[in-house]
Amino acid sequence: MRVLNKTQMNFAYGMGAAIVIIGALMKIIHKDLDFPFIDFSITGNTMLTIGLVTEAIIFALSAFDAPDAGWDWSIVYPELKDPKLPLSSPEGMLTKKINKMLAEAKVDVQLMSSLTKSIKDMEASAKSGAESADSLAKINQEFANNANQLQKQMQSLANNLESLNSVYGGVLSAMNKK
Repeated sequence: MRVLNKTQMNFAYGMGAAIVIIGALMKIIHKDLDFPFIDFSITGNTMLTIGLVTEAIIFALSAFDAPDAGWDWSIVYPELKDPKLPLSSPEGMLTKKINKMLAEAKVDVQLMSSLTKSIKDMEASAKSGAESADSLAKINQEFANNANQLQKQMQSLANNLESLNSVYGGVLSAMNKK
């Protein structure tokens, strides 16, 4: 049950807040609002009280508002409309976009295998302790090179994700401006 429509409620919120702000300002600077023609003045305390009571009434009325229906995320993610296309399926748009970003960042199976191999080699070398300093240095260098390459590719992926978030942010902003 809606007591007031959204426009009326927004107006009431704004006007109540304006009265509170003016009342607080009048109280801070110790200034009264004088009406010389009718020999009447309103003090900062009075304005502040009127504004706060107004806001309290508005909040009490807003308790009777029905909650909004929520967002239809299928507008942004069309794959949500079709249950046959879950997000993890190759047909899903989101999956295609993520796969494209991973390809652009050059994060592939070969890179991950190489990194895994380097980590395992380093682990084996550390456990055995029998390998020479040259072998360990070579493994460390290979690990460092792979880690640097992965870091660059992850930064590229992060930039691509940030760009994608920006696009989706724009879509959401456009949806909010009904």
